[in-house]
Amino acid sequence: MFEWKKRELVFVLLVLLGVFGISFWQLKIGEMKTRDLQRRTDVDLVSRALRQYKNDAGVYPSEATGSGKILACGDKGKARCEWNEGPMTGPDNTIYLNKIPADPWSEKGRVYVYETDQKREHFRLYTALENRYDQIAKPGLTKECGIHVQCNWYAEE
Repeated sequence: MFEWKKRELVFVLLVLLGVFGISFWQLKIGEMKTRDLQRRTDVDLVSRALRQYKNDAGVYPSEATGSGKILACGDKGKARCEWNEGPMTGPDNTIYLNKIPADPWSEKGRVYVYETDQKREHFRLYTALENRYDQIAKPGLTKECGIHVQCNWYAEE
């Protein structure tokens, strides 16, 4: 190794640096995709609980006025549900979800957003996927899933 010429040593170091850089970037992309999968799984879980709520109550729970949160926690489901808390309950205190999940980056201010129509016959549950180029992303949404975080995907019924 000590007999290598300076150019050979620089070349080997550059190759190693390139491999490290590509590996690091791929790791970051993998982490992003994992968080996005968690978001979609969370939204699906809450959506299933909301559908069961509607099957029992006849309507979806209300949106806690302007908060993007579900009004279905506490005694007889009359309290606003906080993300990462619970349980989500119905008017007869049936528990539909023990703990309502929160966005994997909730500590960075990212949130899920719930909305329902006036008759409570339909809902949307929004999230912001990190991979804006994901084929399921829905660009052009006006909802914010956190401060300066544009929602770009939702589940609906």
